[in-house]
Amino acid sequence: MERIAELEEQLKKEKDKEKRNILYTTLIQEYYNLYKKYKNMEFLDRALSIANEIEKKNPTILNFLGLIYLEKRKPDIAILTFKELLSEYNLNNEDKNIILYNLSLAYFQKGELSNAYNTLKSLVLNSKEEINALSKKLLAKVCLALGEIKYVEEARELLEEFEIPSEDLAITYAALAKYYNDTKLLEKAKSIATVLGNEKILADILSISDNEEDLRKAIQIYEKLGDYNSQLKPLYKLSNRDPSLLVEILEKIKNLEDSKDKLNILYDIYKRTKIVQFLKEAIETAEKLQDYLFLARAYSELASYEEEVSNLRKAISFYEKYIQKNQE
Repeated sequence: MERIAELEEQLKKEKDKEKRNILYTTLIQEYYNLYKKYKNMEFLDRALSIANEIEKKNPTILNFLGLIYLEKRKPDIAILTFKELLSEYNLNNEDKNIILYNLSLAYFQKGELSNAYNTLKSLVLNSKEEINALSKKLLAKVCLALGEIKYVEEARELLEEFEIPSEDLAITYAALAKYYNDTKLLEKAKSIATVLGNEKILADILSISDNEEDLRKAIQIYEKLGDYNSQLKPLYKLSNRDPSLLVEILEKIKNLEDSKDKLNILYDIYKRTKIVQFLKEAIETAEKLQDYLFLARAYSELASYEEEVSNLRKAISFYEKYIQKNQE
């Protein structure tokens, strides 16, 4: 804080516009670094306030502005800021690559995965050293978020280059293990999670397993972490072998927040038992999640039990909402 006090004192005395801009830039950086260290939003707000006071913003200030908006979870403004930097200034390759990386972060935060993927693919080919390594790691995260098996395989290739255990590599091995039903990959995922000491990821990986011991260990870890929502998944898998567990599952599910896992389990219990109440509870959960495709199918199924015309109309209505949502 002494450094900040010193800079602000210099600003009060400095009259030269160019020198004041240098002081402003340094001050923004100091506040931003303090925010990154202590996660105190007051430091971030102060950095933003100073940046907005500057009439003519240089590339360094614009970059900080973009980063500040990223921290504030405002990726739209961050994207516009980084794009302005790239179009308005003749940056050298090193600086341009840094801005492209930051732009990729903004795309990723916003959920524009295709834009993030394409930007990072180009960046990996055209960058070196630290920014290249960072780009590969972020590209791996984007690939995992994209979800298709070809992208998960790409994430594996990228992460294995680093030859160090990471959470993303553990998740990648687990996803591939599930897709290929490969116990060796599952063991690799478990091993990495254990080395990292990340119990949540270890429990998530154990939940993929069909081994009873793994599933029971996952349940114990979730219990320890107080993650009762995630606990439901391995517990339900065990109920295929021990139907008596359904009573415990139904008791737990009443107190759980609405989620895709809860929805899938309720619907699967309905499919196993053919008790319509579970279908209705699944519909109630899907309505809260706004899962229109599931609602279209579920109401169509409910129509075979009751209020056929009314429920079929609902099914059609939700299917139209699903189509409209996917066209936006």
